[in-house]
Amino acid sequence: MSHDKFRLGLIAVTFGVSLFFFVRLPALVGRGVRMPVLDFARIATSFTLPAAALIIILIFRSLSRRDPLRGNYERFRRTYEVSLDLAIVLAVGTHLLLLSLMIIFRVHFGRWISYVPTCLVGIVLIVAGNIMPRLRPNNAMGIRTRWTLGDETVWMKTHRIGGYVLVIFGLILIAWTFIDFMSIWWVLGSGALLAAMGLPLLSLAVSKRERRTSPPLSEGGR
Repeated sequence: MSHDKFRLGLIAVTFGVSLFFFVRLPALVGRGVRMPVLDFARIATSFTLPAAALIIILIFRSLSRRDPLRGNYERFRRTYEVSLDLAIVLAVGTHLLLLSLMIIFRVHFGRWISYVPTCLVGIVLIVAGNIMPRLRPNNAMGIRTRWTLGDETVWMKTHRIGGYVLVIFGLILIAWTFIDFMSIWWVLGSGALLAAMGLPLLSLAVSKRERRTSPPLSEGGR
């Protein structure tokens, strides 16, 4: 079974499960608000994440087909497919867990079940950090800046360091889930902001360092 068939099949099953449990979800509209036909909050809870997973597949498929660097994809095909699988599994897993929390599991497992989503994100970050160094220049995934896309050495060094950053972030997220769960959103938010802003700046720093350390052209090479 190809990766696309697996992903689409998983999303289809998730939509089916969501539809089955949709009528069993408690009303999510505010107290005193009457909405006899449609409860839009319940619809969003039931179908937003599966729809997002499907959109992720369509976007990445479109990007890979139009990417001027698509010749590089065969050099990291397995890593590309695993990365996309991780994104879909994270979206689907979080969605099914959310439904479970609202219907069954919280009654039986208490507050501990609330720790699962952040632990799942932490695990995904650790796995992503380990596979990042295997990516090669492309416009679909990774740290895509003009410095990394313009120099494969900069790309590889940036992604090697970035991989360590994601692994550390994932470990901290899992640990903090059990240390102080009530403040976990501060850790998640600040870590995401640091990664979003810091990793592109890292690629710039690596690029400048490479230019400083590159040997000058010899007279015969001019």
